[in-house]
Amino acid sequence: MAKILLTGGAGYIGSELVYHLAQHPQVEKIVIYDNLSNANYNLFIGLRKIPNPQKIELIKADILDGRNLKKALQDIDIVYHLAAFVNTPFSDNNSHSFEQINNWGTAQVVDAVEQSDVKKFVFASSVSVYGSSENKVSENTPLNPKTYYGISKMRAEEHVQRLIGKKETYIVRLGNVYGYSKNIRIHSVINKMMFDANFHNRIKINGSGNQKRAFIYMKNATKILSAFVENHYDKLIFNAVDNNYSINELVMVLKEIYPSLEMLYINQHLPMRSIEVEPSNDFENLNLQSDFKQNLIHYKEMFTF
Repeated sequence: MAKILLTGGAGYIGSELVYHLAQHPQVEKIVIYDNLSNANYNLFIGLRKIPNPQKIELIKADILDGRNLKKALQDIDIVYHLAAFVNTPFSDNNSHSFEQINNWGTAQVVDAVEQSDVKKFVFASSVSVYGSSENKVSENTPLNPKTYYGISKMRAEEHVQRLIGKKETYIVRLGNVYGYSKNIRIHSVINKMMFDANFHNRIKINGSGNQKRAFIYMKNATKILSAFVENHYDKLIFNAVDNNYSINELVMVLKEIYPSLEMLYINQHLPMRSIEVEPSNDFENLNLQSDFKQNLIHYKEMFTF
């Protein structure tokens, strides 16, 4: 039985991972370690109750607070480090926050874990560390981040690698996550498009729309992350990606769901960053949901009107 601490456990991904882990038969306790800086209280209220609530504990604290971190890690077996500053779509703004939270915040978490009895450490990184590329990238592709966010995640990974040989350590590079969460991050690419399509019947597209991105459905992301509770892998880095789509390919699927949808292209002449990511093949036994259109339809059903 495992006792788990999730930094950023009340955030977009963390909220859904808590629901998933609370039903896991090998999980005894879940500590949500979150500073609630985004006023993200939705996990703690509403009709959708967390299963087995006796397993859950909340610690309101910051990852930059080393003393609280070390105290919180007592008797913890597994740490999921999800806490991060994400400022989509403005990943080139506010470099100080990216540096402080994603880089030095991760350094604090790693330092606390290094001095603890934690057995396993799982870091939620991002495919943003690859930057952009004309060729499909893999886990072995040299990193070349193009944004402050990507740079901060690359530096965070460098801190995490200090744990190799000391703790069972994994780096999970997530694609652009989309789908429902109680603490929805509406400004990620697909979430924003779905919101605008549903309520305004119009979406904005920057550039030509031919630029590609790597995506992962929220339910798949939580299945992959929770797989680390009881599984051991003989590698460090994983690309957690479902599919690579161009923005125009996304629009075609959205048009099937919202037939009267209008598209407004902005700055079509400007080249946009593009990247395709080769998914890891380590999670093929997890029964991941691969029907992109059905995933969007399910997401649509979560809107209240």
